[in-house]
Amino acid sequence: MQLTSSDESVLSFSYYDPIESVVGALTAAFGADPVLGRETPSVEPGPQTLYDWPGLRIVDQDWPALAPLDSNFSVVLTAPTLNGVSLATVEGIKIGDPALPLAEQNLNSGTAEAGFSVFIGRIDIPRSEANPRDGSSISVSVWTDNPERTITSISAPWEQYGA
Repeated sequence: MQLTSSDESVLSFSYYDPIESVVGALTAAFGADPVLGRETPSVEPGPQTLYDWPGLRIVDQDWPALAPLDSNFSVVLTAPTLNGVSLATVEGIKIGDPALPLAEQNLNSGTAEAGFSVFIGRIDIPRSEANPRDGSSISVSVWTDNPERTITSISAPWEQYGA
């Protein structure tokens, strides 16, 4: 994740950094505190702390991140800007952009009448002691669920655990 200020200075975070520093930097950049929430999904992955700003959600997995596959937190975008700050992937992809060209460029996408996702920037995670699974990867998931086929949400990292 990168934050670029109006003077073009860049602040970068990895998905394994402590959530406190990430939330602190985002709060300063947006000039607003997030709304805090808790969630415990019924199946996976486990208890989570939610940090919500309009159009941006940070999901903090409330367990130790096991790098390289399990991240400490994930990001979900649903708006192109927040308080004058542009929200986009490092490739410049943002909410409202056309999704079909991305699907045509990325063979690992799936389309359906109701919507589809495109996985971009895939990074394969090799099998190791820390990752005993084959076919694991992380990527950015771009989703559209509207007739215009414009991007309606972006999630990262999108963890695929292989088969």
